[in-house]
Order: sequence, then structure tokens, then C-alpha cells
Amino acid sequence: MSNTAYPLGAQKMISGAINFLADTIKVAIVPTGYTYSTAHEFLSDIGAVVGTAQPLANKSIAGGVLDADDLNYGAMAPGSTAKALVLYKDTGNASTSPVLLHIDTATGLPAATNGGVITVPWDDSVKKIARMNLPFYPKGGEKVFAGAINFLTDTIKVRMLPASYVYDPAHEFLSQVSAGVGVDQTLAGKSVTGGVFDANDASFGAVAAGSSMGSVLIYKEGGSAATSPLLILFDDVVGLPYATNGAPYTQRWSDGAAKIFSMVAP
Repeated sequence: MSNTAYPLGAQKMISGAINFLADTIKVAIVPTGYTYSTAHEFLSDIGAVVGTAQPLANKSIAGGVLDADDLNYGAMAPGSTAKALVLYKDTGNASTSPVLLHIDTATGLPAATNGGVITVPWDDSVKKIARMNLPFYPKGGEKVFAGAINFLTDTIKVRMLPASYVYDPAHEFLSQVSAGVGVDQTLAGKSVTGGVFDANDASFGAVAAGSSMGSVLIYKEGGSAATSPLLILFDDVVGLPYATNGAPYTQRWSDGAAKIFSMVAP
């Protein structure tokens, strides 16, 4: 399988319960006997590990990318095979330490232990350890990694941007984007299930004729445009661009597995 998040870990990330910078994040090595399961939630669910889990040191989040120092597990007793890496938040108790990311596609994996030192060099390309990629704005992804966004309890709004808006990865706050077409709507009926965020369809009511909707922006209401962080931009929505004609407009979310967005579904 490919590198992925644990759904229940992603659920905690979307709900602001994980701060990769401030929390103690450790990396366990799991053996060939371990099988990834979407039902796994805590470190106790993954069973025996190879060697001793190591904490991430000198963590950084830049442009929605998580990075840290390479890991050194020291000399490993022979007779095991390192199959994959599991990143988790260490609470001091395996039964309450949530597993977050499963990485089995990395340089040197799988690796048979032979008494020598095992090190884990993180990717030196743009991905590093993990990346909050499009449709997230990079700065929005940073805030999710840092636990600053709780999609359930924060006021999350949707704005229909005009077709003239040009995406810029440097954009961070609402004040940096175009005025909306119609009146921004607050997402209601929000849910986070297994790393998937969903909400009721957003009804904008009658929208005055003469404009063109080009993309859908999701942001956190921060009290002012200058303090409201941009989170997600969808520019490939079915039916957009849409020329307003005075009729009511409703932004429908996907009925598929990904809903509004998924941190685990491809």
C-alpha cells in the first residue's frame, strides 16, 4: 500500500486535537507481521514494534510541509524485518496514544535487522515527512498540522469567488482574496468521520445577475478579513464557472467517499 493517514488519527487532526509542533510525536517501526488497518486508533492496536520508538526532533511546518531531523534507532538486534513507520502522538500510555501516519514507502524499507544501526532519512524533496497538499492553501495546511483549526467547533464559512480570482499559494487570510459573489455562508451540519469532513450543502439564495462564480473557498471566520485564515480552494467544481442570473444558487458537496475533503481517500 502507499503512505497514508490512519482515519481515526486524521479525524483528530481535522478536529484540532493534534499539534505536530507542540505535541510529542514519535515514530515506531513495525515488523512484517503488522497489517495496516483503518480501524487502528491507538499505539496499543499495532502490537509489538521493532526496537524503541524515537521522538521527532527539531520539527518544522513550512508551506504545509512537516519535517524533522532524520531518526537514529541505534543498533538493532538481528532477526526482525522493519516493514513500515508509524507516527503517533505519545501520551505516555499506549492505549491513549493516537496513531497518525503510516509510512511504508520510504528509502530502505523493508529492512532486515542484523545488529547494525538503523537510521531513517526523511525525504529531501518537497514532501519531507508529510505534506498538506492541494486543495489546502499551504498556510492553511500549516495551521491544520499545528492544531489551530477545529473544523467541528470553529466557524467555517464558504465563499464563492469570481472567475477572475487567481490562486496564489502565498495567500493566507481572507483579506488577500477577491470579494465573494453573493453572501458568504456558514457551514452547518458539520461532521468529521474517519478523516472525512462533510457538511450540509451551502445555499446562497438568489444571487444577483451579472457575475461569474469560478471557485469555492473555505475559510475559518476569525472576526475580521485580516484574521480569517484561508483553508481550502476548489477550482474544479462541476458546474463552475457559473454565470449568475438572479436565481438561487446552492453549492452541493460530493456524495462520494471524499465528501468535502478527505485526508485518507485517494
